[in-house]
Amino acid sequence: MKKTLLISLFISLIMVFPSCETDFDINADWEEITIIYGLLNQEDTAHYFRINKAFLGGNALEIAKIEDSSSYKNDLEVILEGWEGSTKKQTIVFDTTTISNKDTGTWYNPYMVVYKGVGELNENYDYRLYVKNTKSGKEMTSETKLINDFSFTKPNAGSKAHFNPGYFSKFSWNNAVNAIRYEPMIRFNYFEVPYGTHDTIPKSVEWYQSTQYAVDASGYGETEISISGDAFYTVVASKIEANYTGVRLAGLVDYVVSAAGVEYNTYLNVNEPSTSLVQDRPEYTNIENGFGLLSSRYQKTRTIEMNPITEQNLMNMNLSFVKSPWVK
Repeated sequence: MKKTLLISLFISLIMVFPSCETDFDINADWEEITIIYGLLNQEDTAHYFRINKAFLGGNALEIAKIEDSSSYKNDLEVILEGWEGSTKKQTIVFDTTTISNKDTGTWYNPYMVVYKGVGELNENYDYRLYVKNTKSGKEMTSETKLINDFSFTKPNAGSKAHFNPGYFSKFSWNNAVNAIRYEPMIRFNYFEVPYGTHDTIPKSVEWYQSTQYAVDASGYGETEISISGDAFYTVVASKIEANYTGVRLAGLVDYVVSAAGVEYNTYLNVNEPSTSLVQDRPEYTNIENGFGLLSSRYQKTRTIEMNPITEQNLMNMNLSFVKSPWVK
């Protein structure tokens, strides 16, 4: 009998979502399987968990598309507790809410029941999740730590973003406690002003850099990457159409780092595309008596002005950029 692989789906966020294949034995005995996903972020005051039931036995992919077959609705007690050592410091009770913009996929859509709790999280607490099916008595648990705040080292807060052809600039940050994986990104913000109007329509180009990894989750050390000035203009040219019927104005530049907790990093590593001839890999879950993932994420942004020389280079690219009041 083949082992059931979990059907995965995250609430969204701020980082890359892997895909995974699903393999079920349709002749297996009926068994309910609880699937839980949640990523905690202390920057949020509203927190969401995705909790569904899948089945071993029957056509699982068809069952997942039927709301009554995969949704627990109000049959669950969901509690998140914050602990400092052996002392419980916080309790957040979750209740059902319905989202209306669920993308098409394995589960029923576009309306879907999720579990929402409200409260401020403390990065120094350990968080423990307790889920109980009030009808069957089945209980599921999990635990995670939050990613601590961290700081940028380059570019400096008072500097300007410069992308000089033929040169490289530095983008670096101090590693965060309880984070291993970092996904850096540079966002170039600009505005479009259609001819004949005074409208300023905000636009942006997001330029993702290669994923970086810390040696461990202690928060020790610094991560630094080099940013190619030539590559910046190549990315801009590939994402902004020429011959615009109006003018464009350069805006601020965001340096963004998205950090993933230890469990989230493990999940992503297990489910990323394999380059090996061996395709069967172990499932990863940190949910006791269920499947899924409880972990943490954190995003840090530094926003600075653009260097006038970089703006001039943009103005020379036939992309309708003109002198901007946001570049000084």
